[in-house]
Amino acid sequence: MTARDDHRRETQEKVLLAAEELFAARGFKGTTIRDISHQTGMSVGAVMSVGDKSALLVTIFDRKIGKIHAHRREDVTATHETEDPVDRIMNLILPFVEVFTEHPDLSREYGAVLMGGSHASAVFDDLGGHLLAEIETAVVAAGVTGPEAAVSARTIYLSYLGLIFVWAGRGAVDDDNFAANLHAIVSFIIERKGN
Repeated sequence: MTARDDHRRETQEKVLLAAEELFAARGFKGTTIRDISHQTGMSVGAVMSVGDKSALLVTIFDRKIGKIHAHRREDVTATHETEDPVDRIMNLILPFVEVFTEHPDLSREYGAVLMGGSHASAVFDDLGGHLLAEIETAVVAAGVTGPEAAVSARTIYLSYLGLIFVWAGRGAVDDDNFAANLHAIVSFIIERKGN
Protein backbone atom coordinates (compact mmCIF):
# COMPACT_ATOMS: atom_id res chain seq x y z
CA MET A 1 0.00 0.00 0.00
CA THR A 2 1.24 3.47 -0.84
CA ALA A 3 1.30 6.47 1.47
CA ARG A 4 -1.53 7.92 -0.63
CA ASP A 5 -3.65 4.80 -0.06
CA ASP A 6 -2.94 4.98 3.68
CA HIS A 7 -3.97 8.64 3.76
CA ARG A 8 -7.17 7.88 1.82
CA ARG A 9 -8.04 5.07 4.23
CA GLU A 10 -7.34 7.27 7.29
CA THR A 11 -9.48 10.05 5.84
CA GLN A 12 -12.32 7.61 5.18
CA GLU A 13 -12.13 6.20 8.72
CA LYS A 14 -12.16 9.66 10.32
CA VAL A 15 -15.06 10.84 8.18
CA LEU A 16 -17.14 7.70 8.77
CA LEU A 17 -16.53 7.77 12.53
CA ALA A 18 -17.49 11.46 12.75
CA ALA A 19 -20.56 10.92 10.57
CA GLU A 20 -21.71 7.96 12.64
CA GLU A 21 -21.31 9.91 15.89
CA LEU A 22 -23.10 12.97 14.55
CA PHE A 23 -25.91 10.98 12.92
CA ALA A 24 -26.51 9.18 16.23
CA ALA A 25 -26.46 12.41 18.24
CA ARG A 26 -28.24 14.83 15.89
CA GLY A 27 -30.01 12.58 13.42
CA PHE A 28 -29.43 12.31 9.70
CA LYS A 29 -31.36 15.46 8.79
CA GLY A 30 -29.81 17.40 11.66
CA THR A 31 -26.27 16.71 10.46
CA THR A 32 -24.59 18.54 7.60
CA ILE A 33 -21.44 17.81 5.64
CA ARG A 34 -20.08 21.01 7.20
CA ASP A 35 -20.73 19.51 10.67
CA ILE A 36 -18.76 16.41 9.70
CA SER A 37 -16.03 18.63 8.27
CA HIS A 38 -15.83 20.57 11.54
CA GLN A 39 -15.82 17.36 13.65
CA THR A 40 -12.93 15.87 11.65
CA GLY A 41 -11.00 19.08 11.16
CA MET A 42 -11.01 18.37 7.42
CA SER A 43 -12.25 20.45 4.55
CA VAL A 44 -15.73 19.95 3.13
CA GLY A 45 -14.02 18.71 -0.05
CA ALA A 46 -12.11 16.06 1.90
CA VAL A 47 -15.35 14.86 3.49
CA MET A 48 -17.12 14.84 0.12
CA SER A 49 -14.27 12.78 -1.33
CA VAL A 50 -15.49 10.00 0.96
CA GLY A 51 -19.13 10.57 0.01
CA ASP A 52 -22.19 12.70 0.42
CA LYS A 53 -24.39 12.25 3.51
CA SER A 54 -26.42 9.47 1.96
CA ALA A 55 -23.35 7.56 0.80
CA LEU A 56 -21.84 7.90 4.28
CA LEU A 57 -25.00 6.52 5.88
CA VAL A 58 -25.09 3.55 3.50
CA THR A 59 -21.42 2.81 4.16
CA ILE A 60 -21.94 3.00 7.93
CA PHE A 61 -24.80 0.47 7.82
CA ASP A 62 -22.96 -1.79 5.35
CA ARG A 63 -19.93 -1.87 7.64
CA LYS A 64 -22.01 -2.77 10.70
CA ILE A 65 -23.67 -5.58 8.79
CA GLY A 66 -20.32 -6.70 7.37
CA LYS A 67 -18.87 -6.92 10.89
CA ILE A 68 -21.61 -9.33 11.94
CA HIS A 69 -20.74 -11.59 9.01
CA ALA A 70 -17.02 -11.37 9.73
CA HIS A 71 -17.48 -12.36 13.39
CA ARG A 72 -19.43 -15.48 12.64
CA ARG A 73 -17.94 -16.85 9.41
CA GLU A 74 -16.37 -19.91 10.97
CA ASP A 75 -19.44 -20.77 13.02
CA VAL A 76 -21.85 -20.82 10.06
CA THR A 77 -20.48 -24.05 8.62
CA ALA A 78 -20.46 -25.83 11.98
CA THR A 79 -23.29 -28.26 12.57
CA HIS A 80 -25.90 -27.29 15.10
CA GLU A 81 -27.63 -30.62 15.49
CA THR A 82 -29.03 -29.79 18.93
CA GLU A 83 -30.39 -26.39 17.92
CA ASP A 84 -33.97 -26.14 16.72
CA PRO A 85 -33.84 -25.37 12.96
CA VAL A 86 -36.21 -22.42 13.29
CA ASP A 87 -34.19 -20.99 16.19
CA ARG A 88 -31.00 -21.43 14.18
CA ILE A 89 -32.40 -19.40 11.30
CA MET A 90 -33.76 -16.77 13.67
CA ASN A 91 -30.32 -16.53 15.31
CA LEU A 92 -28.80 -15.89 11.89
CA ILE A 93 -31.15 -12.99 11.17
CA LEU A 94 -31.78 -11.28 14.52
CA PRO A 95 -28.31 -9.68 14.87
CA PHE A 96 -29.07 -7.75 11.68
CA VAL A 97 -32.42 -6.67 13.04
CA GLU A 98 -30.58 -5.24 16.06
CA VAL A 99 -28.52 -3.06 13.72
CA PHE A 100 -31.73 -1.51 12.44
CA THR A 101 -33.48 -1.20 15.80
CA GLU A 102 -30.47 0.47 17.44
CA HIS A 103 -31.24 3.77 15.66
CA PRO A 104 -34.73 3.56 14.12
CA ASP A 105 -34.63 7.06 12.63
CA LEU A 106 -31.33 6.36 10.90
CA SER A 107 -32.68 3.03 9.70
CA ARG A 108 -35.62 4.78 8.07
CA GLU A 109 -33.26 7.23 6.38
CA TYR A 110 -31.09 4.33 5.24
CA GLY A 111 -34.14 2.60 3.78
CA ALA A 112 -35.21 5.81 2.04
CA VAL A 113 -31.75 6.19 0.50
CA LEU A 114 -31.82 2.59 -0.74
CA MET A 115 -35.35 2.93 -2.08
CA GLY A 116 -34.32 6.13 -3.87
CA GLY A 117 -31.83 4.08 -5.86
CA SER A 118 -29.13 6.74 -5.89
CA HIS A 119 -26.70 4.77 -3.72
CA ALA A 120 -25.92 1.06 -3.98
CA SER A 121 -25.56 -1.04 -0.87
CA ALA A 122 -23.60 -4.23 -0.26
CA VAL A 123 -26.63 -5.37 1.75
CA PHE A 124 -28.35 -6.26 -1.51
CA ASP A 125 -25.21 -7.62 -3.14
CA ASP A 126 -22.31 -9.34 -1.36
CA LEU A 127 -23.66 -9.07 2.18
CA GLY A 128 -27.12 -10.17 1.13
CA GLY A 129 -25.57 -13.12 -0.67
CA HIS A 130 -23.73 -14.13 2.50
CA LEU A 131 -26.88 -14.05 4.60
CA LEU A 132 -28.84 -15.91 1.95
CA ALA A 133 -26.16 -18.63 1.83
CA GLU A 134 -26.20 -18.89 5.64
CA ILE A 135 -29.98 -19.24 5.64
CA GLU A 136 -29.83 -21.86 2.89
CA THR A 137 -27.26 -23.86 4.85
CA ALA A 138 -29.59 -23.81 7.86
CA VAL A 139 -32.60 -24.74 5.69
CA VAL A 140 -30.73 -27.75 4.27
CA ALA A 141 -29.69 -28.76 7.80
CA ALA A 142 -33.41 -28.65 8.68
CA GLY A 143 -34.10 -31.26 6.01
CA VAL A 144 -35.24 -29.15 3.08
CA THR A 145 -33.46 -30.44 -0.03
CA GLY A 146 -33.10 -29.84 -3.74
CA PRO A 147 -34.37 -26.71 -5.45
CA GLU A 148 -36.88 -26.24 -2.61
CA ALA A 149 -33.99 -25.36 -0.26
CA ALA A 150 -32.93 -22.37 -2.36
CA VAL A 151 -36.53 -21.19 -2.78
CA SER A 152 -37.21 -21.58 0.95
CA ALA A 153 -34.05 -19.66 1.87
CA ARG A 154 -34.88 -16.85 -0.56
CA THR A 155 -38.44 -16.67 0.79
CA ILE A 156 -37.13 -16.32 4.35
CA TYR A 157 -34.57 -13.72 3.28
CA LEU A 158 -37.08 -11.63 1.35
CA SER A 159 -39.59 -11.91 4.20
CA TYR A 160 -36.93 -10.55 6.58
CA LEU A 161 -36.25 -7.60 4.24
CA GLY A 162 -39.95 -6.96 3.79
CA LEU A 163 -40.56 -6.98 7.54
CA ILE A 164 -37.67 -4.54 8.02
CA PHE A 165 -39.18 -2.12 5.53
CA VAL A 166 -42.69 -2.48 7.03
CA TRP A 167 -41.26 -1.94 10.53
CA ALA A 168 -39.30 1.12 9.38
CA GLY A 169 -42.33 2.54 7.59
CA ARG A 170 -44.46 2.36 10.71
CA GLY A 171 -41.97 4.42 12.67
CA ALA A 172 -42.45 2.41 15.84
CA VAL A 173 -40.04 0.01 17.45
CA ASP A 174 -41.71 -3.29 18.24
CA ASP A 175 -38.93 -5.86 18.32
CA ASP A 176 -41.15 -8.57 19.80
CA ASN A 177 -43.76 -8.24 17.07
CA PHE A 178 -41.06 -8.27 14.40
CA ALA A 179 -39.46 -11.39 15.86
CA ALA A 180 -42.84 -13.11 16.26
CA ASN A 181 -43.80 -12.40 12.64
CA LEU A 182 -40.47 -13.60 11.32
CA HIS A 183 -40.57 -16.70 13.54
CA ALA A 184 -44.04 -17.56 12.18
CA ILE A 185 -42.80 -17.26 8.58
CA VAL A 186 -39.68 -19.35 9.20
CA SER A 187 -41.69 -21.98 11.10
CA PHE A 188 -44.23 -22.23 8.30
CA ILE A 189 -41.52 -22.74 5.67
CA ILE A 190 -39.45 -25.23 7.67
CA GLU A 191 -42.44 -27.25 8.88
CA ARG A 192 -43.75 -27.62 5.29
CA LYS A 193 -40.60 -29.53 4.27
CA GLY A 194 -42.31 -32.88 4.72
CA ASN A 195 -45.46 -31.92 2.80
